[in-house]
Amino acid sequence: MKKIDQLMAELGFNKNAPDSVKEAFIKHLIKASTGVNVVTPSEKKEMAANPERIVQFKAPQQLSFDFVEESPRPKPSKKAVS
Repeated sequence: MKKIDQLMAELGFNKNAPDSVKEAFIKHLIKASTGVNVVTPSEKKEMAANPERIVQFKAPQQLSFDFVEESPRPKPSKKAVS
């Protein structure tokens, strides 16, 4: 089994690229192969440094609409033009 740095080198990935780019690439590979979203180390640091920026989503709610059917309007009659 190959290590991730060997895979990245084979794909032509720049060794001098910023760590965030490397993390994003690895995160994409994991998501594409397993379907699992992972949190990168830099994302964990960012969340720990700024906990007020974390948004908690509420549980989804089913929306309902009360549509009232109106009586259809009479269509204007077309007159023949001679």
